[in-house]
Amino acid sequence: MIILGGGLLGSATAMHLAARGVTSIAILDVDLGGRYSSSELNAGGVRATWRSEMNVALALPSIEFFESVKDEIAFDQKGYLWMYDEARWPGALEAMAWQNQHHQLGVQALDPTQLAAHCPYLDTLDGVAGATFSPKDGLLNPNLVKELYRREARRLCGSGLRLENYAYVAGIDLDPDKVTVRVLKFQEFSPAGDAAIKAILCDAMPPDDAAVLNVVGDIVINCTGAWARRVAPMYGHAVPVRPVRRQIAIAHAPEVDLRPYGMFVDTSGVYFHRESTHILAGWADPAEPTDYRFSYDGPGWFEEHIWPALAGRMSKCARMKHRSGWSGLYEYTPDLCGIIGFAPGHERVIEAFGFTGRGAMQSWAAGRAAAELATARRFETVDCTPLRPTRFADGQPVKESLLI
Repeated sequence: MIILGGGLLGSATAMHLAARGVTSIAILDVDLGGRYSSSELNAGGVRATWRSEMNVALALPSIEFFESVKDEIAFDQKGYLWMYDEARWPGALEAMAWQNQHHQLGVQALDPTQLAAHCPYLDTLDGVAGATFSPKDGLLNPNLVKELYRREARRLCGSGLRLENYAYVAGIDLDPDKVTVRVLKFQEFSPAGDAAIKAILCDAMPPDDAAVLNVVGDIVINCTGAWARRVAPMYGHAVPVRPVRRQIAIAHAPEVDLRPYGMFVDTSGVYFHRESTHILAGWADPAEPTDYRFSYDGPGWFEEHIWPALAGRMSKCARMKHRSGWSGLYEYTPDLCGIIGFAPGHERVIEAFGFTGRGAMQSWAAGRAAAELATARRFETVDCTPLRPTRFADGQPVKESLLI
């Protein structure tokens, strides 16, 4: 089996393939360490509180797994606190009733008085009609999760697990009995290596002296995330995936300690949580263009978009100071939900990407689903047919409205 992309989903798929008895697995990635991987550059949130059956079905078993290894991955299960304005509050209550009735998530509704009691730092609640608190949700370390997946794959598969770093996929040849992935294998040269990787990930070609490597397998699984739109045309599929930059800021408010709490989502769309003794906060800019961009806009972006929201909710954040930040890529699909299934017209190509903003929280179950397709040719546990690649052409997108 050949896996393209070694992030959370690719690594989870390798683990599940090994658990199903596959003895030869190759993971190919330009950036196996993940310096520019969406798997490494996210906020680490994990939640089961979705509004579509499909997303809950992938999140819940993943969370159950995270609970079983919580100390190994720093899973801090302190919930999501989601604040709503008057217009969105009735929909939140309706969704909460469904989540609790059908999935026993134990989501609680808080009025503003209860919200302030839950977190006294939230002392300015203008425009907040209510909030939901979901205790099964929380935060984890995505890097630790990815490394755990890889360790388990190595334990089960031994030397049959092959990790190819600095491997640029240049072509995919499909034959009736095999798949050949043509790779340009380049070397990292410090200090220029990091710049070279970044340039390649932003759609440049590898250096001219890259070696040509052919990797042969029976099935190829495309887990390239935001780069799927570059890889999929190699087997004839123009996938509707857009790379979009998301930015995250780290700030410090000396009088605010959010360590007793999990994730907060403000009515403004700004989300935030503790980052040691600091505060991590992000926001999705609707005007952000489709592009491979990794620059961080710095204090100006923080002061324009993050600081007003946090200071407007917590008076003790009025004097908070910007410390640092970064950016990473979301992979937008038309319905903002993941894709899992055989590529149209191909029995040897599986697509597993597009899990924008939920790669960490759904990776365990999504990787299991991809491994099931690769070995059994069908979904055996969670039926992911609604996430098939052809659903957009079929006019059957997944309906999910609880998005950050």
